[in-house]
Amino acid sequence: MPAARPLRNFYFALGIITVVGVALILTQRQRRAPLAETLRSAPIVPITGDAVGHKLGSDSAPVEITEFADFSCPHCAVFAIVEMPYVRERLIATGRLKWRFMDFPLQGNINSPAAHLAAGCAAEQGRFFEMMDAIFNRQNEWAADRRADRKLRDYARQVGLDLDRFDTCVETKHAQPLVDADYAEGERIGVQGTPAFVVNGRLWPSVLRYDEIKAIVDSLAPVGGSKGAPPPARR
Repeated sequence: MPAARPLRNFYFALGIITVVGVALILTQRQRRAPLAETLRSAPIVPITGDAVGHKLGSDSAPVEITEFADFSCPHCAVFAIVEMPYVRERLIATGRLKWRFMDFPLQGNINSPAAHLAAGCAAEQGRFFEMMDAIFNRQNEWAADRRADRKLRDYARQVGLDLDRFDTCVETKHAQPLVDADYAEGERIGVQGTPAFVVNGRLWPSVLRYDEIKAIVDSLAPVGGSKGAPPPARR
C-alpha cells in the first residue's frame, strides 16, 4: 500500500499538467480569434503608386506587413528596439513574414525629415536598416538637437557608409523623392499616426506587439499547413 501514494501523486501532477496545458491552448485560440476578426474587418488598402519602402524578407513569404513610422516617434522607437528584433529573428528570417518599412515623418519634430533623408541616403548604399537601428536607438540624442545633422552623419560613419557619397546625397536630397512617395502613400490610405501597420493589404487599427504579430502569422500561415489567407498583392 505505501507504493500507492507516490503513484497517486504522479497521476495528480499529471492531471494538473493536463489541465494547465488545455487552458493555455484555449487561451491562445481565444486570443487569435479576435485578431483574425479584426483583420477581416479592417479596410483594404493595397500599397500602390511610387511608394516602395524598404524591405526585409522573402517575396515568397505568405504574410506581408508594412509599417509606416516616424523616426522621431517614441512609440516607433520602442517597437523598433523591443519588438522588431524578435520579428526579424523568428518570423522574417524563417521565411514566414515579409516586412516593409515606409517613411512617414510627422510634422511635429523639425529634425524628423533630416533623419528620414539620412536613412534614405544610407539605403542607397545598402545600409538602410543598420541606419534605422542607429537612429531609433539614439533617438534621445538627435531628436531635439539643433545640430542633428552632425549626429546623423556620425551614425552614418558608424554603420560603415562612404561619407562622401552620403554627404552628396544629403546635400542634393537625392533620396527625398522616395521619402515623399512613402509619405504620400500613407496619407492616401489614411494613416493617422505612427507606427501604423498594414497586414496583407489591410490597415490594422492599433499598434502591434511581437506576440500579436506572431499570432497573426500563425493564423494566416500555420507551420506545416496549407490553409490561410490569400497571399498579399504584389507590386
